[in-house]
This record gives sequence, structure tokens and C-alpha cells, in this order.
Amino acid sequence: MCLDEVREWPDRKGVLYAEVNVPEFGKVVLKDVVIMSTRWWSDFMSGISVIFGDKALRPILYYSAYRLMKQHNQRGLIRKIREYADIDSPEARRRMFHVASEVFACLGFGRIEGVEIDENHIRAVVKESFEARGRKSSSPVCHFVAGVIAALIEDIYGLRIGPVREERCSAMGSESCLFVAELMEERPHEG
Repeated sequence: MCLDEVREWPDRKGVLYAEVNVPEFGKVVLKDVVIMSTRWWSDFMSGISVIFGDKALRPILYYSAYRLMKQHNQRGLIRKIREYADIDSPEARRRMFHVASEVFACLGFGRIEGVEIDENHIRAVVKESFEARGRKSSSPVCHFVAGVIAALIEDIYGLRIGPVREERCSAMGSESCLFVAELMEERPHEG
């Protein structure tokens, strides 16, 4: 599964849309798509650092991604998936996360290799994060990806979690990025 096409809206010059064919669930149209290079993103992050300082970079990118995904989840992909699936079963939630991970990869954000949820924490491993791609850093750089993961986990698994922190980053030389968050309330029992 990946982007089937990216086209300009017929009646809105310069505005792009993308179609993603999600197996089992049908076609999802992403409206007002912006296509950017990882180089552009890196320059954008550098610009935020220059204007607001390095300490502002994480909260700006993290909470922008988090809010963006929360809104998109309610109106977009997750709503569409919920129309077709019994989301209360553990298997359906795993399948929903798998589908969301495939869309995440198709959009070029990276590959979510796995998510573990225990009674206290969530852990997610991402390979080829677009924020770390081709970068070297002494500290984690995948703030936008962390915000996306936080929103996906909360909305798909129905969990309340604390902020997602990147504990390992491929920009720091790791093979993959590791994101961790605390569960803020007891995990519901899965039947």
C-alpha cells in the first residue's frame, strides 16, 4: 500500500490531494497535501531553532504534530477505519495500528517497526525517520514523529499517555529511533 496518486484539485489551482488505497478499508483521500524534501524539513527545523531557540524546537514540532494528527484521526483515516471494524477487540486495534503505520510509511515519515504496551509504558520503534534521515546530532531530533506516534497510540488503543520522548535516535548513530511514554491511567483489560 502506498500513495496511488498525487494530483492537483481540478477547481483549486496549486492545491494537491493524494489518494491512498488502504487494504480492507478502501480509498482514503488526503486533502491539501504538501510535498517537501527532507532537506527542506531540516532547513525548516533550523529556522525554528534560530528564531525561537533550540529549547523551543521540540514543543513546537511535537505539539503541532500531535494536534494535527488528533484532528486528522477524528475526521480522516481512523474515522474511516472505525466505520469498517469492531475497534473494541485487541486484534482490531492491532490491525488499525498496522494500517496507520503503513500510511505513515507511505507518506515518507519512516517505518514503525513495532509498538509494545505494558502496564506502565509504551515503546515504539521507528526506522528511517524522515527527521533523522541524513542528519547527525548529539541529541534526539524526531520531535514531529514523536507527536504523530502519541496521537496514533492514544486514538487507536484508547489510552491516555504522557508526552512521548525519543530515547534513541538514528541521527545520534542508532540503527533506529526509540520512543517511550508513560501510561497515565491503568490500561483497560483486553478480552
